[in-house]
Amino acid sequence: MPGYPDHEPMVPHGVSVVVSAPSAFRFTAPACPERHLEAAAALGADVRGAAPEDAGEIVAEALIELMERTGVPGGLARLGYHDGDVGPLVQGTLLQQRLLGNAPRDLGPGDLDGVFRGAMSYY
Repeated sequence: MPGYPDHEPMVPHGVSVVVSAPSAFRFTAPACPERHLEAAAALGADVRGAAPEDAGEIVAEALIELMERTGVPGGLARLGYHDGDVGPLVQGTLLQQRLLGNAPRDLGPGDLDGVFRGAMSYY
């Protein structure tokens, strides 16, 4: 936050979830592409003829379009995070085992690193 250089940016929970969601769905889609395509369709994406391997990108792009239209920041970088924050974000996330245990794919530190790096900037 401006004026508080020794503190991480404070981000409302809903914003933190939506800003990381496109990257997270790109990661989770291989575990259940049909559910990701269903979510993409619910967000207004045209999923006719979509291949299972495209599910993550389709739902991610649908979310990104919605984020852009509604003025949601286009990634973690727009919230004040940078590459140096990825390690602490990963470590903090690893403490949330109840949430990670509900993910359709197992997530280790390397996977989380990729999700956070993928969420740095969408537009």
